[in-house]
Amino acid sequence: MYDRLRREISYVEGLLEGSTTGNSPDAKALLRLIGVVDELVEATQKLDIRQAELEEYAEAIDEDLNDLELLVYDDEEDDEDSYLITCPECGEDVAVDLDDLEDEEIDLLCPNCHTTLTIEDASDAETLGDLED
Repeated sequence: MYDRLRREISYVEGLLEGSTTGNSPDAKALLRLIGVVDELVEATQKLDIRQAELEEYAEAIDEDLNDLELLVYDDEEDDEDSYLITCPECGEDVAVDLDDLEDEEIDLLCPNCHTTLTIEDASDAETLGDLED
């Protein structure tokens, strides 16, 4: 995208420089505007690169925080009545409280790959509880 914008700016700049009115105030103003637009394109490209870096960093922090939560709260979850559901995308085990399974349908978010796991007819908690044993 930025290469195309730079080509267009160069094309317009070349048209202005090739015209016979290159010394007119209008041509000077247009050349200056082209310079400003070129600086804006460069600044926007740098911001896009920085934003991508920050997104990667935030995802890494989120993964680290998820791992830390699993370490800290894993012992507490073992004491409660819960049911493990395996994510079909990544194979991660997702713990669900049996109390939550009383709803007719629940949506879970896999902490590893962020896939939405939908459990239909979750009101049959006794059957799911039997599978846990």
